[in-house]
Amino acid sequence: MESLLLTPDQAAEALQISKSYLYELKSRNLIPYVKIGANLRFRPEDLREYVNDLAKTARRKQRLKEFQP
Repeated sequence: MESLLLTPDQAAEALQISKSYLYELKSRNLIPYVKIGANLRFRPEDLREYVNDLAKTARRKQRLKEFQP
């Protein structure tokens, strides 16, 4: 069974980014998070959505680039 929540270390590893960059994304409200008491956690589905949004943006930029003379 997949974990419902990931620690910051697990989330950073899943995204293949540094933990400090993960905290930056969190602070900029780009990745939702869950607080349980003092514990910070991330939902796997939120990480997937973040990556999907990045891919959509990249595709959109690529299409715009193709149409520029």
